[in-house]
This record gives sequence, C-alpha cells and structure tokens, in this order.
Amino acid sequence: MYLEGIITIDPSQLTEIKKVKPTKAFKKFFHHLTLGVISDKEERETFTAVAILQQLNATFRSLKINNIIKISHDDIDFYHDKDGKENDLKHALDKYEIEINDAMSIHFKQLKLVLEHKDFDFKYLIEIEINRDHKIGVFPLVIKISGLFKELESGNPNKTISQATSSQLKFDQFKEKKTSRFDYFLNKIKLELKKQVETDDIKSFIKNKHVLPKQKVNTKEDIRYNTKRGGIYGGYHGFDDYLFYSLIWSDIMHHNNNIVITDSYYENDSGEDIGYAKELEVSNDAFNSESNNDLTDSVTFEEDPLSINEPPTDESSNWFDFNSWGGDSDSNGFDFSSSPCSNCSSCSSCASCGGD
Repeated sequence: MYLEGIITIDPSQLTEIKKVKPTKAFKKFFHHLTLGVISDKEERETFTAVAILQQLNATFRSLKINNIIKISHDDIDFYHDKDGKENDLKHALDKYEIEINDAMSIHFKQLKLVLEHKDFDFKYLIEIEINRDHKIGVFPLVIKISGLFKELESGNPNKTISQATSSQLKFDQFKEKKTSRFDYFLNKIKLELKKQVETDDIKSFIKNKHVLPKQKVNTKEDIRYNTKRGGIYGGYHGFDDYLFYSLIWSDIMHHNNNIVITDSYYENDSGEDIGYAKELEVSNDAFNSESNNDLTDSVTFEEDPLSINEPPTDESSNWFDFNSWGGDSDSNGFDFSSSPCSNCSSCSSCASCGGD
C-alpha cells in the first residue's frame, strides 16, 4: 500500500490553438479529403523550458525539497543521479540551463523532472511532467507524488504491516492518519505553486494504491523494475526498501484478518493499472500472490470515479466541428450557412431546391 497524489496546473500564459492531424480513422479520411481543413485542435503553451523550470525550482527549494533524481528534455537525460546525491537540485538545473540553447528552450515537446524528499511520515517520489502541446482543456503541468510509509524503511516490515492491519479499526485509523498527513503535504505544494507560478487553476487528487503481485515476493532480490512505467517501479536509488514493503503488503493482509479495503486503486507488480474497487475483502484470492486465479475471475473492478486532466466531454465527443472548415465565408471550406435550405423548415415547400 502507498498513496499517490496528483496535482494538475494550468499556468496563466498565452496559448496558441494549432491544428493537428486527427487520430480517429473516419475523421482522418476527411482530414485528407479536405486537404487538412478538418483537423483536431491542440493548445500550445508559450512558456520556455528555462522559465517554467526556474519557477518550479523556486517552488521546491522554498519547501526544502532539494534532491533531484533526473531531468529529461524530450527523452534526453540532462541529469541523472544514480548515487543518491544530496541537495543537487540547483546544480542540476544550472547544468541544464548551460547545456541547452535558446531554440531548445522554446521548441520542446515535453520536460520531465523526478525529485525525492523525506519527512517524518513519508518518503516521497515526485514526478513532474510539462507538456508544451496538449489537448484543449487539459492542463500542461502534472505533478505526481508517491508517498511511501517512512516507518517501513527498516526493521521488520512484516511485523509493522501485521500490526497496522490486525483489525478493521486499526487499519482504518492507519489509513486515515496517513491520508490526512499526505493531503497536508500536497496542500503545501499547491500553496507554494500559487506563490511562484501564475496560474489560472490548480487541482489535486489523492489515490490509495494497493499492489497485487503476480508472484510471491520474498526478498528485495525478487523486485522487478519497470523503468518505462517509472514511479516507485523505476529502479531509482534509495527506493528498494519502500517498493519491497509495497509488494508484500497484500500478501500479509490476506493471511491476517478479514479486512475490507474501501475506495482504492489496484496495480500489479509492474505498476500496470488493474482497476478501482469501492470495497474489496482481503480474503479474496486477488490478495494471494500464490493463487493461480486470474484477477478478473475473482474481482469485478469498477469505473474510476475520478476524472483527472481529461478534455471536456463536449470537446471530445463533437469530433465533426464545422467551425474547423473555415467559417461561413472561408473559401477553403464549404459554406453551409449560405445554402438555399439553411432556413427551410421543409424541403417540400422550398422552390429553390426543387420543391413543389
């Protein structure tokens, strides 16, 4: 078990609306037929890489979050700390600013930063994604924070988990206390972001995450990383102890009391999403890594109740946007508004189109 926080940020910057080639087959046909007049639309942010990174740097350093793991610019790693260096955020960002040129700062697709932090309750993995081009209505900055329980870093994690899950009451109290403190940490970041970054909107969400391994994990040597997925599965320095306890948590709960987990999200030991469940008993075979049952045979997962950074439903459903044909008087498109039948209530009463 661990907690995941997601913060989405919409900076107060000028944006440009640009046309892009559609992805759906039917609309793609019309895109070619009209020589690109019918297109999907995306927003393009006008901020530069250096400018937004400077604002994020000020945000995290004011919170004494100074340890960075990685900076990537369009999948090129400009800094990657594989040794757990301390207080290297300023050094890494200075290095990045020196190495990129003005063109790279302006013309980029995506920036990624990975930071780490500790307090009394959690070990945090903080992933920041900045997308210059994005769908209309989607926020360009996303911060994903994994909160791993600090007390399970050392000692006997089996014993600690068993104590925290020895009854429904103890588990619910443990979960409530951790969620409350995690929410406090997220709110501190949101407040500082509002001070350092001019924003139109900031939203935050919290998910309770449970890992259901495909096979039993006995030691840290059994851990399988998923660098493509990233997050706690990314193989970053200093996170093995925390990933290990997350992998054994479900097995320990399964063999303890008959506890019901509420309002939680589930993923496998590679970090791949399995689904959401409003209620799930730990006696279910899904929590037993030694069971050969397919999870879909024992659990019916539900639709995610959260909609996080999704385009508005009206924009995504109305794919055939007549406005994209160029307007009423655009010679590049078809002028529907000047059609003889544009104001007709019935073709049978319209002489201009051959009616009676």
